Amino acid sequence: MRTLTAAHSWMPLLAPITPCCRHWQRVHHAARVYSRQSPAFETTVAALQGAVNVGAATKNVSNRQLFARLQPEKKTLEKLDMLQLGSEKSGRFERKKWFRYHEPEVKLPHISFFAGAQAPASFPDASLPEVGVVGRSNVGKSTLVNRLCGSVTARISDKPGLTQQINFYTAGRDFHLVDMPGYGFAFAKEEVSKSWHSLIETYVRQRKTLRRVMLLLDARHGIKANDREFMELLDHTNTKFQIVLTKCDLVHRVDLAKRHLLVSMQTVKSRNCIPRVMMVSAQTGAGLNDLRKELLHTCSLGQKYLGLHKKKEAIALAEYAEQLKIFQDTARPKKRRP
Repeated sequence: MRTLTAAHSWMPLLAPITPCCRHWQRVHHAARVYSRQSPAFETTVAALQGAVNVGAATKNVSNRQLFARLQPEKKTLEKLDMLQLGSEKSGRFERKKWFRYHEPEVKLPHISFFAGAQAPASFPDASLPEVGVVGRSNVGKSTLVNRLCGSVTARISDKPGLTQQINFYTAGRDFHLVDMPGYGFAFAKEEVSKSWHSLIETYVRQRKTLRRVMLLLDARHGIKANDREFMELLDHTNTKFQIVLTKCDLVHRVDLAKRHLLVSMQTVKSRNCIPRVMMVSAQTGAGLNDLRKELLHTCSLGQKYLGLHKKKEAIALAEYAEQLKIFQDTARPKKRRP
């Protein structure tokens, strides 16, 4: 009979050892799962200090000064400029573009509310693919759901914590959109807030048809401590999740590109986190088409709803690139001051 080696001696409560090959496959799989540690996600403030090289001489530099030193990615700035994401301050005599990118509109199937659950026993049958939407209180979940649907489906309020149950919305007979209560600050008692957290955790752990969770972050703040804790929960439960930056119209375009860079640095730390960070503005509608496409592809509905969209998108991109080249070629060279 085969005995345990030193490599397996640390594992807790192993089953009785048999010469069966399948048993040893289970043993090695248990060893990998036991030894795997959750990724150390960082808040945006902590990631900022790591992204900017801070020497001993600049140890007391403020976070605002570190953020000013951070260099955004050029590709991100170009995309933000094309999609008109982020606010932009232009000078009085600065040349403005006479053209814009006319993105083909993506429409989702008609979405309507069909179930609400305040306890796991009230969850509807898991019959269709589901995409969850979650984030801190007052991050704009319900507003984003309404803009995605194109109708006033979810209740919205300036008061955090309005969503007090898991709301299920059905998109035709194709998929379910799930709006979860906000975590973090809310005008609710501590016992009620804990029950919401328990409800969300139960849903994420037990729901077999959950394809992905869209984790909404305020673009003005990035990843905060409670966001990091929820990311660790999703990773611990092997739940696929993707980060979406909301309220991008309230952030300057250059600052938004920097925030996008800092958040993207955290996505590579987990195999369960989708590397692509989405950016949207429910106020202006910028970035919503990209998010709609992501939802359809997540639920394997791209071929059904996006058949002609790729051709229209390629034409729109070609027209925008042509106008951008003319704009750059006709620009006056900047004069250097003596």
